[in-house]
Amino acid sequence: MSRSYTGIKLKKNRVYSGADLQRIFDVSANTISNWVKAGLKDSDGKRPYLFRGGRVMEFLKARRDRTKTKLLFGEFKCGVCKSAVFPEVESLEVRPAKNGAPMGMGVCSECSGHIRKFVSEADLEVFALLADPNTTVDSLREGMRVDRGGICSSEEKLARPWYGINDRLLYDWQVHGGCLVESTMDQHLAAIRLFEDVLDGKPFEKLTSRDVNMVRDALKDAIAARGPARKSRSTVSHHSSQIIAFLKWLIIQEGFKRLPRDLPNYMRMPKSVYAKALPSKDKTYPNIQEAEALLQGMSSVTLADKRARAMVAIAYLGALRADTVTSLRICHFDVHNKKILQDANESRTKNGKSLKIDWFPIPELFANTVKDWCEILENKGLSGQDALFPSLNDLQHRTDLKDPNRAPIEPMASKAAVSNAFAVACRDKAVKYNPHSVKDTLAAERDLRSLTERQRRAWSQNMGHDSETTTQRHYGTIGDDERTELFEEITETKVSVLRCLTDEQKIALVDGVFEELSKKGVTM
Repeated sequence: MSRSYTGIKLKKNRVYSGADLQRIFDVSANTISNWVKAGLKDSDGKRPYLFRGGRVMEFLKARRDRTKTKLLFGEFKCGVCKSAVFPEVESLEVRPAKNGAPMGMGVCSECSGHIRKFVSEADLEVFALLADPNTTVDSLREGMRVDRGGICSSEEKLARPWYGINDRLLYDWQVHGGCLVESTMDQHLAAIRLFEDVLDGKPFEKLTSRDVNMVRDALKDAIAARGPARKSRSTVSHHSSQIIAFLKWLIIQEGFKRLPRDLPNYMRMPKSVYAKALPSKDKTYPNIQEAEALLQGMSSVTLADKRARAMVAIAYLGALRADTVTSLRICHFDVHNKKILQDANESRTKNGKSLKIDWFPIPELFANTVKDWCEILENKGLSGQDALFPSLNDLQHRTDLKDPNRAPIEPMASKAAVSNAFAVACRDKAVKYNPHSVKDTLAAERDLRSLTERQRRAWSQNMGHDSETTTQRHYGTIGDDERTELFEEITETKVSVLRCLTDEQKIALVDGVFEELSKKGVTM
C-alpha cells in the first residue's frame, strides 16, 4: 500500500499533537519519531511535540518530491511507501549478491517494508555514519546537499517563516474555538496568524499595546493599498473583530494575566478607515432569465453533462452553496412536497445550520432538470441515503449499485465538481459566474417582485438568512451601472407622466390643489 499521504490534507494554520498526526495519518508513534529524525520540525522543541499543519504538509511534499530525484548515498527507494528513505540502522545488513556485488538490505524507516539495492563504497560510508547515535538523518542530508554558492530559488526566497513559539498557546485556543464551525475556526486562525506574522513571531506573553497598534496600522495600510496587498473593508473588519476576540481570551489565560487589560481596544478600527477605502468591484450575477438560459445551453449528452446540469439547477432551486450541493443525499430532495432538506448532521452547511428549504418559485426547467437526474439515479439502483451527486467513478464503474445490501454511496468530499459545472455553463459567455452568485440572483429576483413585507421575510429565511437585513446588505446589491440606469428610468418616468397630461388635466390638477388648500383654511 502506498504511504505518500497525498489524499490527506492538514489545515496550514492549525497546531497538531503527535497523537493527532497518528490518528489522521493512521500511523504509529514510531513513524512520527522517524519523521522528526528525517527533518520534520516541531513547533518549539518542547515535549510533547506539537506541529504546525503547514509545516507537516511541506515536509511530506518534500519527501514525495525526493522520489523524483536521484537518491542520495545511503538512501533506498521503498517499493511499498514509494519514499526515498534511510533504512532502520538495526535492520541494515550487506550481503554479496549472486554476481558478487554487495547488496544492501533492511527495513524502511517509514512503513517497515523491506528495502534493498546494490550499494557502493559511498553508501557503505553513510551506513557507518548512521550507526553513530550522534548523527541525525537531517544532518546527513544537509551535509550531502549540493552547495549552490548562496543562490536560492524564487520559491525559497518567498517561503514564509513558520513561527512556532506561540503554537502551544494556540493549541489550547483551538479547544476554546471548538464551539465554532470548522470554516469559521480557520478564519479566526488565519487572523491570529496574520497578527503573529506582522509581529515577526513575537511571543504573545510579551505583547504590548504598541504591538497591537502596529497590527492595526498594518490593516489600515492594507485597506488603502493597491494591487495584491490590498484587503477589502469586509476582510479587514473580520480580521479586526477576530483578533479582538482572541485578545479578550488571551488576557484571562493563566500566565497572561499580566498583559494590559485594554489590549483588545487597540485593535478597534476607526470608521474613517472604512469610509476612505475604495469600494469593492460590482458583483456579477445573472438575473433569473439569464440563469435559465445558461442551464438551457448546457450539454446533456454524457452522464457527466447531466450531473453538471442538475448541480447548477438545484443550486438555484434552493439557494444552495457549492459544499452543500455536493454533500446532499437523494432523500434530501423531496419531490412530493417540493422541498430540499439541508441537514447539518449529514450535509456540509454554513455555520452548521439545518433548514427545510422550499423550492424557489423560478422557471420549471430548474426543478425538472433535478427530477430527471433523480430518475437516472433510480434506474441505476440508487436511492435514500445514497449521494445525490456521486462521483463519476462510482456511477460508471461500480458493479454493485443495484445490490440492496450494499452500503450507501457517500457524497464527494470536494465541492470542485460544482465549481466546474458553473464553469462549463459559462464556457461560451464573456462573464463568468461562480456558485456563490446564485444567492445574488435570487436576492435580486426578490426585489423585482411585488411582495408583501412578510413574503420578503419568508424569501430571506428560505435563503438561510435569519434577518432580511442580511439579504438586503450582502446579496443582489445594485452596481454603479445599474444604479445609473435606474435613475434614468426614474427621471424619464416623471417627465413622461407630465408630458402625457392634457391642458384640461393640468388645470384640473391645479384646481384640485387649491381646493385641498382651502379646505385646510389656507388662503392664497
